[in-house]
Order: sequence, then C-alpha cells, then structure tokens
Amino acid sequence: MLGSRKLHPSRAFRAAALALTLLSFSAPALHAQPASTAMAEEDQDDDRSTSQPDAALQAGETAALSPDTAPADDGAAPAASVDDGTYCGRQLGSWFYCEQPSPPPRSQVGDPNALHVRKPREIVELEAYQKALEEARQVAIWRPTSANVEHYIRMQKVALDKSSLFSDLWRRAIWTNPDLDYTLQRPTTQIAKAEYDNERSSDRDLFLRSVSDQVGVFYVYSGTCGPCRIASPIIKSFSDRFGVSVKVISTDGAENPVFGRTLPDHGQLSSWGIDHKVTPALLLFQAPSHVSSQGALRQTVVNVGDGRQVALRPCTQARGCLTYLGAGVMSVEDIAERSFILLSKEPGSDY
Repeated sequence: MLGSRKLHPSRAFRAAALALTLLSFSAPALHAQPASTAMAEEDQDDDRSTSQPDAALQAGETAALSPDTAPADDGAAPAASVDDGTYCGRQLGSWFYCEQPSPPPRSQVGDPNALHVRKPREIVELEAYQKALEEARQVAIWRPTSANVEHYIRMQKVALDKSSLFSDLWRRAIWTNPDLDYTLQRPTTQIAKAEYDNERSSDRDLFLRSVSDQVGVFYVYSGTCGPCRIASPIIKSFSDRFGVSVKVISTDGAENPVFGRTLPDHGQLSSWGIDHKVTPALLLFQAPSHVSSQGALRQTVVNVGDGRQVALRPCTQARGCLTYLGAGVMSVEDIAERSFILLSKEPGSDY
C-alpha cells in the first residue's frame, strides 16, 4: 500500500512537479494520470535505476513545451525535420526561435532552350589572325630582330592584300549598280560638282524668294557687340537679296545703325526658349501652314525649273515655328544655305 511505505524525497518532488505541470497545461488531447497513481507506479518500480528518465515526467515536459500538440501514437510517423518544410521539427505555423534554413543553391545548368549562335567561320578566322598579328607586332617591338620584323611585315601584308581586294570589289559593285552610287546624288568630280552647285544655288534662291512672305528672320543684336557691326550689313544684304523681312531685337535697347529702329528684349527671347543671349544671332521664323476646309495642311510647293519641285516643310504650331539659325558672323551664302535646308529638307535627306 502507498500509505505504509515512505516515499523517497526526490520521487515525491518529481511527482508533485508532474502534477502541477499537468494541471497548468490542461490540454484536451493529454490524459495525464493523477499524482497518487503516478506515485503508486513509481513505488512499484522502486527497483528501476534512478538514472533512467521518468516517462511520465518526460511526457509532462513535452506537454509544457507544446501544449497544443497531442502525444503521437506508437504507429505515428516521427517528427518532421527542417528539410521537409516544417520548423524545428514541429508545425508551429510561424518562426519562433529557430533560424530559417538557407535555400538550396540554384542550379548552374544553363537553359536548355536557350539559342546558341555560332560565330561564322570567317569571324573566327579574322579574330585569330588579329590576335596573331598583334602578338607578332609586340614581339617585333620588344625583340626587334630581322626575323621578328620580317615575320610581322609578312603577316601585315595579308591584311593589305585583303584590303586591296575589298576596295577593288567595292568600286566594281558601285559601277555596276547605279542605285548604290551616292555620287549620283552628290557629285565629287570637279566638273559635275560645279554643275551641281550652280543648280542648287538657283533652286535655293528661287525657293527663298517664293516663300519670303511666309518666313522671316529675328536678328539678336547688342549695341556693345563688336561682331554685330560686321554682321549687320551682311544680314541687310541677305534681306534685300531674297526679300526676307528682318526684325532686330536689341538685348540692351540700343539702336542698330543699319536697320535703324530695334525691338528691345522684354522677355521675348526667354519666352521662346532662348536663355543664352549670344550676339549676333539669327532665328528663323515660319508662319503656321494654311489649313483647308477639310482640316488638311496646304503644302507650299515651288517649281524651280526642269521639272524639279521644292516643298516648304509644314509648320503645325499655331503661333508659328521658330528655329535657331546660328550665331556669329555668317556670310550671305551661309545664311541662305542654312535657311534653305531648314525650310525644305527633311533630316538626313540632304546627304
């Protein structure tokens, strides 16, 4: 009987601790035994070694650590490890005090579906030759013997021979394919170039005179500007030759001795986006293009002779289009050529 025997103090303490643990974590899944039953079992196992862990106490400690987890049956699977996606061997639902395992390294194997482009054989040969040529040059420079220098010259001759063949085939292709000959658009021989320049000057002058009522020039001037004294009569000659009106804008309010009355700058240049007041400078103005009753732009086309036509580029801005023509002292021919290109040529079409 339990009452007729004395309970060892260490066993009594363990039994009391077990009872308190089971009472404080009253998990519904745990069915703990009463303290008296536990003491009776310990009394029956009196001969058991004290070094062996007490099963009931071990179960109580497990319940204290995980009160919501019921003890697994004998046939249940062992606790999951970190490798299968659980946390610290238990399904806690979120990280507690455990360190998150490092993710497995990504595979270094390339994408099997990736497109592998092989270099042409000619590119491989050229790269190998360039490398060998550079090595031969460095050897000849660092150790300039007759054999090394001769070897480098012979290797360089390979490139010279191929360049000569390329140049010969290039000109033969140009001769036999007129659509590839750029000199038909912009001649380079002296006779053809003189005729081209004369024809272009005639077309340009006729065009500028024909559209002079739709364009104008703003001349940015300063009374203290030395180059302006040279530029003013040139700009006046351009205006008289092509009939293009010129308005002088004075940055300091000074009058111009050639044009007389000027327009003081009261912020016009800044409103046009001209923050730098460099003098002398020219701005090309174009009036907005006319719009038909159907809403289409009416393009101005000038017949310049021999069936050739030059069209004025349309201006879609309601207040007109303003283009910075240039700064500094320019000749009449230079001003006319720049105006002709900006007013009639699309970018990239005049080369």
